[in-house]
Amino acid sequence: MLKAGGRSQDEGFSRGFNRFGARSLLIIAEMAFSLVLLVGAGLLIRSFIRLQQVPLGFNPHDLLTLRVSIPPTKYPEAQQKTAFYEQVRERVALLPGVQAAAFTFQLPLNSFLLAPYLVEGQSQVNYAERPLAALISVSPDYFETLQIPLRQGRFFTARDNEQAPLVAIINEQMARRFWPRDNPIGKRVVVGRQTNLCEIVGVVGDVRSLGLTAESREQVFLPYAQRQWARLNLVVRTAGDPLNLTAAVRREVLAVDKGQPITDVQTMEQNIAGWVAQPRLTMWLFGIFAGAALLLAAIGLYGVMAYSVTQRTGEIGIRLALGAQTSDVLKLVVWQGMRLALLGVACGVLASLALTHLMANLLFGVSAHDPATFARLALLLAGVALLACYLPARKATKVDPMIALRYE
Repeated sequence: MLKAGGRSQDEGFSRGFNRFGARSLLIIAEMAFSLVLLVGAGLLIRSFIRLQQVPLGFNPHDLLTLRVSIPPTKYPEAQQKTAFYEQVRERVALLPGVQAAAFTFQLPLNSFLLAPYLVEGQSQVNYAERPLAALISVSPDYFETLQIPLRQGRFFTARDNEQAPLVAIINEQMARRFWPRDNPIGKRVVVGRQTNLCEIVGVVGDVRSLGLTAESREQVFLPYAQRQWARLNLVVRTAGDPLNLTAAVRREVLAVDKGQPITDVQTMEQNIAGWVAQPRLTMWLFGIFAGAALLLAAIGLYGVMAYSVTQRTGEIGIRLALGAQTSDVLKLVVWQGMRLALLGVACGVLASLALTHLMANLLFGVSAHDPATFARLALLLAGVALLACYLPARKATKVDPMIALRYE
């Protein structure tokens, strides 16, 4: 009877659920499209996690930053600029809840000024052909305030002023490049358009200077008193929430000069959050679309399987009446659905391999063809498909053979 046909055979599985029919192709396409979005979202999530784990080289917690720009016409002399900033730093450092305070020309992650440099003893090259380093003027206590580790030598002190010999502190990357087996302390370097040599007095740990995704590069720190700028950033390390001290810090700056403008007040963590805002938004968008596609694929597969079970009620009842076990019926229905699901997963893997390279510029620290991400998400999609097939299959095992035969 199963071979000869009948109402259930004519209207049931072989025609309505033909794997080459429109419904089958739709299920395969849904599964493939879902996997492409899931892989994209998975890669972005892993990339975002790696981005948040990037070693910064300093402690960003409990840091308040603000920008102070003094007008050159009001402070024309170098001694006046130095005196203003030093007075502000001393007043802010004495505030209750403040652990340390310092000035810097460029904040970490935002070192936009790159200057050519030349190490003493190297062959002379043109200014434009020299290597570039992030040039950062800082006040004493800058490294202690940001908790940047000292590897060799010493930090700047108040004695490193405009009358003292020129000095500089470099980072480990620059030390490894030029003195991999030698002590860089005491070596000298020319920075920028200066002609006088600066003696290296210290080596500090590498700090991310050009954003979270850019690799650390050579850095040269100079004492502010020896390399002055009209605009500096005040960095304050606090014992609690940095924003609670904003008003007090602003008051101390105005106490030195009541007409002094203060801008860009934020915590260092807010600064870092700005760097991850775009990757976070992209990750959430991909995640939402991938979740929606996964849900639609599961619903679609479940609907097709439920419809197939309904159409095959008579066939299933006959199988049970002839001695088929419920496990046999379960396997039969589940396998029919899983064949489509696995074919869709295979197509999705191939499509993902072909398309994920287009989002390589959105990723950090993870390959666009990361095998672990592909494998885990393919298994996740197959698991969801198995559940979508199992529920109708379980319903099929509860078919009463007598009712099915009466229907037939």
